[in-house]
Amino acid sequence: MKTKKILCLVLAMLMLMAVLSSCGGSKSGSSTSTTSTAPIELKLNITTGETSVWQVAANTFKQLIEERTEGRYTISIFPNEQLSGGDMQKGCEMIFTGVTDVDIHSVMNMTGFEPKLFVMTMPWIFTKGYESVDEILLNPGAPGGEALMDLIRAKGAEPLALAENGFRQITNNVRPITSPADMVGMKIRIPANNMYISLFQKLGADPTSMNFAEVFTALQQGTIDGQENPLDTIRSAKIQEVQKYLTMWNYSYDAICLSVSGKVWNSLSDADKEIFRQAAQEACAAEIAASRANDGNIRAEFEAAGVQITDLTDEQIKAFQDAVNPLYEEYREQIGEDLFAAFGYTFD
Repeated sequence: MKTKKILCLVLAMLMLMAVLSSCGGSKSGSSTSTTSTAPIELKLNITTGETSVWQVAANTFKQLIEERTEGRYTISIFPNEQLSGGDMQKGCEMIFTGVTDVDIHSVMNMTGFEPKLFVMTMPWIFTKGYESVDEILLNPGAPGGEALMDLIRAKGAEPLALAENGFRQITNNVRPITSPADMVGMKIRIPANNMYISLFQKLGADPTSMNFAEVFTALQQGTIDGQENPLDTIRSAKIQEVQKYLTMWNYSYDAICLSVSGKVWNSLSDADKEIFRQAAQEACAAEIAASRANDGNIRAEFEAAGVQITDLTDEQIKAFQDAVNPLYEEYREQIGEDLFAAFGYTFD
């Protein structure tokens, strides 16, 4: 009887040790789980499709972030405004309000939220082409670039770096455009903002706003005569397949901005903020280089497709400049003389 009692006591002690061991194992497992957290996935919304040069910035940023954070952050790219249902204005709103984590949008599309950003798109404000763009906008510490990023930051997003959509050119199916007279009555699709509407009205055209996703079909069916966009955007949307004439006039420049939401930015450590900012700067520099290298290839591709390309002379461009110059006075108060001065434009 005594032996049985001893045996039962031993068994009870063994069971208790097993339970304690099990509890200790759970505690250890919990600790391991805490230290090896799952990576944080950030969703990146981008306006253009996968064949666009914008993707250079998106893909490079994704690669650098994932490498330099050693997988603590991952980036999922959503082209063609997938996160905003194809609506560029909604896409801008989503990064400002923190619904989207990371974003690449044209600065021009942000003008609906901050009209002062129109300064960058004013006609022929970059008098020496890309040389002026680099000096005023893209070089480190450039006054125009710093001013734009301050305006974007004030809307709730954290702009990390600027890249390039390029100078906007014009295409149509009616005739080669070499003077304002050639545009009279021509129905041209433009972005939905008041500055472009006023600009094209001054040139005698009939400006029409529509979602860019509808432009190819509208051109194909003759609902509109033409459109204006940088070369890479024209190519990525295959607009050269439904347009006869292209005029190189460099009338308005379009930058793109790689941003994170204020919500994401405020969640980052100081070390990670530096990683994100440096990765964005490198990604945007790569995109700018690719964009400028592409211009010549795109022109050749358009010519092979049968598009007639016209390069305007300085004298021809001056006729357009004279026609739209009153825009500067119209926007003088709204944009402000100080901001104009940051872009090299002063009033008499």
